[in-house]
Amino acid sequence: MPDYEETPVLASLIVDLGERRRMAATNADRLRRRLADVEAMHEPDADSECPTCQASAPCPTLRLARGEIDFETACAAVRGLIDLTAAEQDGPTPPPIPRLSELLAGSSHGVDRFFDVLLGTSAGD
Repeated sequence: MPDYEETPVLASLIVDLGERRRMAATNADRLRRRLADVEAMHEPDADSECPTCQASAPCPTLRLARGEIDFETACAAVRGLIDLTAAEQDGPTPPPIPRLSELLAGSSHGVDRFFDVLLGTSAGD
């Protein structure tokens, strides 16, 4: 059995990570149940219409929940501003991926403070 008194910072980090992992798993289960509820509300009925949106199947809300279209496209389709068949050919636009140089150019004060505490040095040294 390791001696946690010699490395209290690492022991607390490991315990904290375990707690956060448990919370993340709980949140993921809750989100899966909510997504299943949304999908059930927007499944097409016998007339091939969404009973909630009154739109032809598949409704924009269901397609948004499944990640087939983005939020702006779904809102425009519900308002009748665009035809979803044209928007579905374009597909959702992925978010831009920042370059590594942009990520490294940002400030890292939190990381610096973390390592100062971990190593037992102060920021003024």
